[in-house]
Amino acid sequence: MTNRVRRGLLYIPGDDMHKIRKATTLGVDSVCLDMEDGVALNHKEAARATIAEALRMISFGRSERLVRINPIGSGLETEDLLATIGGHPDGYVLPKVESAEQVEWLCWRLTGAEQARGWPIGSIRVLVLIETALGIVNLRPVANCDRRLAALIFGAEDLAGDIGATRTREGWEVFYARSAVVTHAAAAGLDAIDMVCIDFEDTERLTCEELEGAR
Repeated sequence: MTNRVRRGLLYIPGDDMHKIRKATTLGVDSVCLDMEDGVALNHKEAARATIAEALRMISFGRSERLVRINPIGSGLETEDLLATIGGHPDGYVLPKVESAEQVEWLCWRLTGAEQARGWPIGSIRVLVLIETALGIVNLRPVANCDRRLAALIFGAEDLAGDIGATRTREGWEVFYARSAVVTHAAAAGLDAIDMVCIDFEDTERLTCEELEGAR
């Protein structure tokens, strides 16, 4: 499995072809075509079709092509996978991960798809979002559950909601969980991808979070 540099991960709503095309021109390390938080419930089917078309028809250049499906147990994850796997994305992002079994569910299905299509086994990577208290508690088994796993992504906003915390600019309310994700990723030889800065127009906050994440 080829190692990649993931300095930036850009999430794009999967139902917006215009934004997807724009993302391919930016030269970011990873582009994530989203079917979860970035897509309203009544647009999920449109997102599946749009992402499938984008993977088949658009060149992403050097950018890694990732697809974020809906969480295991949502009732949407199987259709998300079936609709997009034919485009052979570079990887899938799995949100709301709380157990190794959830990751194994996806990895098992990816192996079956690769075998059926004659693709190299392990060619599709898995990146998991850790964004709940239970996900933090279960980091060790999650981080070590499958060789296909490439990265742990920290979801600060959802974690704060899950534990009843108020998000602040300083971020001390998520400091322990953020550090735990980095530690377990390093121990398992995985990439650790930091939290999203949701207010991209607040350049002061963005700079502050970048500096804190680099320490």
